[in-house]
Amino acid sequence: MVIFKKPTLERVLKAEILKDLDDSKKLTDKKRESLYEEISSVADYVGHQFVSNKFIDKYGISYSIFIAIQKLVIKSKLPNLYLLVDGNYNFKIHQANSKFVFNYRSIIKGDSKVASIAAASIIAKVKRDRFMNSVSMKYPLYEFAKHKGYGTAIHVANIRKYGYCPIHRMSFRLKDGGHGS
Repeated sequence: MVIFKKPTLERVLKAEILKDLDDSKKLTDKKRESLYEEISSVADYVGHQFVSNKFIDKYGISYSIFIAIQKLVIKSKLPNLYLLVDGNYNFKIHQANSKFVFNYRSIIKGDSKVASIAAASIIAKVKRDRFMNSVSMKYPLYEFAKHKGYGTAIHVANIRKYGYCPIHRMSFRLKDGGHGS
């Protein structure tokens, strides 16, 4: 989660700061790392929340994202937030079953349209890539540092060759009906 208060957002929109801000998938590793540092220094709030593969397997991706957002909002200690969320999420069912409600709007391809979502996508991608690099040292046979957990041919081949390791999501299906991370 990245929050830009109005004065900061105006500087971002005028390209006075974060000039190369974009969807994290469109940036090189080097550019993401550079922007990560800049976002961390200029944003009014930056937070991140990991959700375990086991939690996602048990509760599903939508509820897992809802819980991650809930934890981020609580950690931020900022009142009356209106969140812009990348994707096409409808958290109403989760909010109906929870005492925790937050105001939000889902924006499809928001990381290409909204500065705070683009910044959050960079923070999340850098954090995830760093995690994958560390996991790669623990599970070198899976080459996580190369594919970062995406369902590439190398990743799928390694799962088929070595089976699953403890960080794989068992609920994620490979194209051939198998499972992956």
